[in-house]
Amino acid sequence: MTSRALLVLAVLAVGCDSGDGDGGETDTDAMGSSGVAGSSSGPSTTAPGTFTASSTGTPDTTSSSSTSGEPGSSSTSGETGEGSSSTGEVFVGSPGCGTKATLPDGENTFSLDDYDRRYMLRLPANYDSQRAYPLIFALHGNGGNPGYWDEVGGDRDIRTAFADEAILVIPEAINNAWRDYNADASTWPAFMDLELSAFDAMYETVSNDLCVDPDNVFSMGFSGGGSFSGVLGCRRDYIRAIAVGGSVIYFDEEDCVETPAAWITIGDGELSEGREAYRDFFRDQAGCEPTSTPIEPAGCVEYEGCGAESPVVFCGHPADHVWPGIGTDATRAFFQRFYASR
Repeated sequence: MTSRALLVLAVLAVGCDSGDGDGGETDTDAMGSSGVAGSSSGPSTTAPGTFTASSTGTPDTTSSSSTSGEPGSSSTSGETGEGSSSTGEVFVGSPGCGTKATLPDGENTFSLDDYDRRYMLRLPANYDSQRAYPLIFALHGNGGNPGYWDEVGGDRDIRTAFADEAILVIPEAINNAWRDYNADASTWPAFMDLELSAFDAMYETVSNDLCVDPDNVFSMGFSGGGSFSGVLGCRRDYIRAIAVGGSVIYFDEEDCVETPAAWITIGDGELSEGREAYRDFFRDQAGCEPTSTPIEPAGCVEYEGCGAESPVVFCGHPADHVWPGIGTDATRAFFQRFYASR
């Protein structure tokens, strides 16, 4: 991964964010897409595959989560190792596999590019450093905060849905907006690159400290968070699939160098040209046909002819600009298609 400027990890174990995270967000994403400059870089209950640490690694050593070197660096000396899935397939876990975790469950902070950043980290129940877990980024809407996803109960309860099977990273956007529509549009591309750098840093930090399955890294989000999940899916090769609601295109289409699998939902009351364009872009990017086959739950279809590694599902729902009641369970089922057999 490209080296970044000085990154100082200051970990604070302060528990759950108490905010609801909705932040009174308005439907500004319906404004449609705008260009982004910058270079690109790169319900089954089956448990994730068991990881066997490399014999050259240093299992269960204590590492510091405060660094002054490369983003996400750690004093842990364990190397990336290989493991076997339930199907016998050999796969590689992240450098944090087989080492003692130092990142706390709860709030974590770091500084990058002169901004203080934070994210909520939620570890799976009975986290095991010998098991490679999927990693899911969950992005709040514009005007929100991590509390939007970091809650227990209700339609957005991803903590319960993924409690036994995935690592959750719930970040906060600069000024609480992935695209600040109150700012001059000329500032959007630069801020988008700052956010991409922050995701690179979070991904590297978490992968170095925890046992992550690098083949199963996902991004989900609502509204502006879904829009930025599209940016991640298009411009970062570590994102396997996205799951989004009520989103629009935030990137220049020619900058899209990756093809993630995609689960997309739009409410009947928020249907707009910009949101349809987002859905159709990821459908076409995956080589799908406009034709589709109905699937469960009701209101969902899977497009035909997509690449084997990049299925695209669209789910309508009868509400307006909200995360639908089907959203969390359907997202989990979609992501499980990629990791449940490992």
